[in-house]
Amino acid sequence: MKNVLITPLDWGLGHATRCIPIINELLNRNCNVVIGGSGDSLALLKIEFPQLTFISLPAYRPVYPLSGSMIWTMLKQLPKFLSTIKKEHDAIERIVKSSRIDLIISDNRYGCWSSVVPSVFITHQTNILLPKKFKWLNRLVQKLNFFLIKKFSMCWIPDYPDGRSLSGKLTSLGEKGHLIKVRYIGSLSRFTPRPAKGILYDVLCILSGPEPQRTEFERIAVDELLRSGLRHYIVRGIVSEENNPSTTFRGANFLKGTDLQAIIEQSEYILARSGYSTIMDLAALGKKAIFVPTPGQTEQEYLAARLRTKGIAYSVAQHDFDITKAWNSAHSYTGFNQFPGDVHRLTEALHEIVPGNVTQEIQQI
Repeated sequence: MKNVLITPLDWGLGHATRCIPIINELLNRNCNVVIGGSGDSLALLKIEFPQLTFISLPAYRPVYPLSGSMIWTMLKQLPKFLSTIKKEHDAIERIVKSSRIDLIISDNRYGCWSSVVPSVFITHQTNILLPKKFKWLNRLVQKLNFFLIKKFSMCWIPDYPDGRSLSGKLTSLGEKGHLIKVRYIGSLSRFTPRPAKGILYDVLCILSGPEPQRTEFERIAVDELLRSGLRHYIVRGIVSEENNPSTTFRGANFLKGTDLQAIIEQSEYILARSGYSTIMDLAALGKKAIFVPTPGQTEQEYLAARLRTKGIAYSVAQHDFDITKAWNSAHSYTGFNQFPGDVHRLTEALHEIVPGNVTQEIQQI
């Protein structure tokens, strides 16, 4: 039995949620899965997999600006991030020995590699986008990114290398791409499409991401939805035992995957950040969306603009958000054609490093 350590990044919940199908695949292969992490992403996986073993890792604790430059705010925190990478790597080497780990799968935690066992790095950002006025930093940022990824045995990209790509130029490898061993494992989602259900809500608002922008968007979205008259439900994206957040609107602090999928399926439009994991989930279910990217987060702004240009999903800047205008405009967009995760790509990738028989259920997909 292989001992596999899974380590999702703690910036929001998306890195944890997209690890769920990987964890399920490993359990299907009779692996002993250990999960290392911090913050709400670790708490979420404890709820989804209470039977597993969990280990705390150093937390990154990124701080997002309420206003001003996102890039400068991140650059000022770079020493803290690099220190955390060093601390988590030291912790990983100790954990590998004490827990007899055979394999590490790290979702965007750059320090979670080992010198003695195979280590896989998962990312949808082999090409980190910067605002135009910071283009002069491109070469340095890309050099650092590839330098850190090269410490891993392999890089898994949760996307496709062809016309079905959801990430666009975020996964461009550029001239340095040959320096890392890359495998595309297909779109990752914790959701599996099911027969259509009746629509109960016009808009489901899913809040996510680091503070203070999560709270700021909640303030704006709740006010807009309450005034709109639209049937709505709000998931606040706060991992908490208390799940009745307010008497003023219908919603929950947090929903487990099965419950969240059910309410997504019962909603006509999903109002959310344009984070990549959210996009993969909505693509898997073939849903329609209204995206409001986190201000200054270049990745989300790029993905939202790309999907809007393709006619898939309406998007708007947070400071211009008006639910009535968004609701009317969104009807001109197609939504995602059902885009289920390619389980064969993932199982083939896992088979390279964790040989074993897959379950009969997976073989029949």
